[in-house]
Amino acid sequence: MDQRGGCVAGNIGAFVAAGRDHSCSTRPAGAFVILNIPADGTHPDLEKAVIPAFFSIGSDIQGLIDYMIALGPGEQLSAPLLTAWSSLVLNRLADNTPAQDRVEIGLRRAVAFMTRRFADTIRVADIAKAAGMSPTGLHAAFQQRRSSTPYAQLMTLRLDAAERLLADPRLSIAEVALRTGHADQSALTRVMQRERGSTPADFRRRVLGSLKGNA
Repeated sequence: MDQRGGCVAGNIGAFVAAGRDHSCSTRPAGAFVILNIPADGTHPDLEKAVIPAFFSIGSDIQGLIDYMIALGPGEQLSAPLLTAWSSLVLNRLADNTPAQDRVEIGLRRAVAFMTRRFADTIRVADIAKAAGMSPTGLHAAFQQRRSSTPYAQLMTLRLDAAERLLADPRLSIAEVALRTGHADQSALTRVMQRERGSTPADFRRRVLGSLKGNA
């Protein structure tokens, strides 16, 4: 939406305001509940609400979605029931606390961005922009909600990826370092020794040794 992306899955929904530029794609097996809302003042409470583009689906809205999913193949709600169902969904959307929603959605977007781009040279400012937050707000949100920092999260993602790649003996340690966002083999060794208590070479020997033992 407006050149900013997100994922609609699990407990994440999307709200497309009238006139907003948007596009989407899905796997062939994807299933969605889509509710078209007239932009004509029919729902004044909704128009006053500040609903983020991507929002958390609470248990109240999830229950309504589950009701729709429970319908049999080809089964449809009668017009009165559909009107009642739609009104309940819109009422809950309007009543949700948008500030809390935006913080959580921002954190998830930040983690998704880092997961996609951990091999690149990215700054906290880049992560904050992807999350739709200021760098200061992003840092505070990570500390309050995750007891961590954006940099610590990025470092964890990079080290987790490095450990996965070290299990492949075809890759040199230098190549693993570059593929996981580390400047060189020495940088990976320093960070891994400090954070995981092991060098890349030691970790590889242990992993490959255990694989041989299980063969």
